[in-house]
Amino acid sequence: MRAAILLKTNPGFQKEAYGLLKSVSVIGVKLNAVMHVFGRFDGVLICECDDPRSLGNFAEGLREKGIFQTETLIALE
Repeated sequence: MRAAILLKTNPGFQKEAYGLLKSVSVIGVKLNAVMHVFGRFDGVLICECDDPRSLGNFAEGLREKGIFQTETLIALE
């Protein structure tokens, strides 16, 4: 399954937040793309995962060190 995770970062902590993306890994989740965006969200992650539980664990691991909100969008294929 494919998904997009939308990120909001704490002001002033963008560097730390995007550095965290390199260290967070969950078995069953492959990070395909990281995009910095302007608008309500600060970043978008495009990933593939084996199941919803591993995707949820990945999103939980992101919510620290500068990332204070995530919103997960699961793609219908």
